[in-house]
Amino acid sequence: MTKANDFYAFWLEYLQEHELLATRLWHFAGTSAAIISFLLAVISWQWIYLVTAIIVSYGCSWMGHFTVERNRPVTFRHPVWSLRADLILFRLMLTRGLTEGVNTFKML
Repeated sequence: MTKANDFYAFWLEYLQEHELLATRLWHFAGTSAAIISFLLAVISWQWIYLVTAIIVSYGCSWMGHFTVERNRPVTFRHPVWSLRADLILFRLMLTRGLTEGVNTFKML
C-alpha cells in the first residue's frame, strides 16, 4: 500500500470521526483562528502568536470532539496526517465542497 493510499484510508476514518456538522464547525473556527494567529506571527515577528495558534486550534477542535462528537481526536494517532486532514476539511468547508453529510462530499 502506498503512502497516498494510507492517507486516503485515514481521510475516510477522519471523516467518520467528524460526522456531525457542529464538530466540523469547531474545527473550522479553530483552523481559522490558527491561520490568523500564524499570519500575525509572521507579520509581527512575535512568537506568542504561534503558541496562540496551536492552543486555539487544538482547543476548538478538541472541544468539538469531547462535547459534540463525544469521541477521541485522531490527532493522537497520526498528528501530521491529522493536520493535513484539518487543512483539507477547512478548504472543503470554505469552498462548500463538504455539505451536510460526510458521505456526500467532493474533493476539489
